[in-house]
Amino acid sequence: MKSYKINFLCLLILTVSFYPFHLAAQVKLDLPVFPVPSLSAFTPPVIKAKGFDKMYGIDLNVQTKPAGTYRTDFAAGTSKLGGSGTLLADVAKLNEKGVETVFLFNVFDFWGTVVVKADGPIKTLKHLEGRTIAAALPTTNYALFRYFATRAGVDLTKVEVQSSPVPGLVPMAASGRVDGVQMWEPAHTVITYQNNNFRGLDIVSNWKKETGFSALPYLGIAAHRDWVDANGDLILKLYKIYKVATNFIIQNPEKAAKIISDSSKGKLKKNVLVSLIRSDRLGINMYWGNKYPDANKAVFEAAMRINYLKKMPSNKIAYPGP
Repeated sequence: MKSYKINFLCLLILTVSFYPFHLAAQVKLDLPVFPVPSLSAFTPPVIKAKGFDKMYGIDLNVQTKPAGTYRTDFAAGTSKLGGSGTLLADVAKLNEKGVETVFLFNVFDFWGTVVVKADGPIKTLKHLEGRTIAAALPTTNYALFRYFATRAGVDLTKVEVQSSPVPGLVPMAASGRVDGVQMWEPAHTVITYQNNNFRGLDIVSNWKKETGFSALPYLGIAAHRDWVDANGDLILKLYKIYKVATNFIIQNPEKAAKIISDSSKGKLKKNVLVSLIRSDRLGINMYWGNKYPDANKAVFEAAMRINYLKKMPSNKIAYPGP
């Protein structure tokens, strides 16, 4: 009888020792994100497919929402956490309107372009004057394009801009109905992959020359101030989850591309995604919101120059990390 008790106790100890406690008490966390083709829709399916959220005791409930619904819900506080949070639109702009939100951490630096015919007359941004382009006007990417175009000497009053929803940018470029289309990734790679008929104009190369910063804070995770104040531990875990996932994407382009492609239900082809991941245009660059305060300030100054922002935001709108 004593031997039986000892054996049972040993078995119990071994069971407890090897039981994955990170699976025992999962905290469910709702994370609204834009749908494909937004870059913010890249990381969540990798997190879920590889179980990176559960590694840190979180069950991430990814909620895909159209951009308009996402922005309305986040601004109203219906969604306290945002997985498609931009430093400008979802944080700086909302704080200017009296809505206290915080840029927790960056996932993607800014990258944008104007796609034009490769053999056409438009070789630089300056050549857009007197031409017609299509763009997704309400987006932060278009706002920053306006800044870079202005810095390149473009008189934007001489550029006719036709509004297009984000999913319509690639078809608009392919149709040839306009002279160029302002877009970003993955749209740029979708239309230029193994297609010599189109090319993208350089927009961002002068950023480092003008500001001295490699980082160009843009897209990541944002949250309302009251949620941030109450969830320091969750924020740290969420950062670690995204860090593991983005490292996986960078180190495993083929595997990551398949996961993302499958989650898009074929809207994004695996070979196109592999090409993008292996390029420098994807812009994965993870860091805490206020790791580069001077780079944040440079982005705010850029937004003020094009009247996107009226005044310089406080440093407090960017999360400092642990």
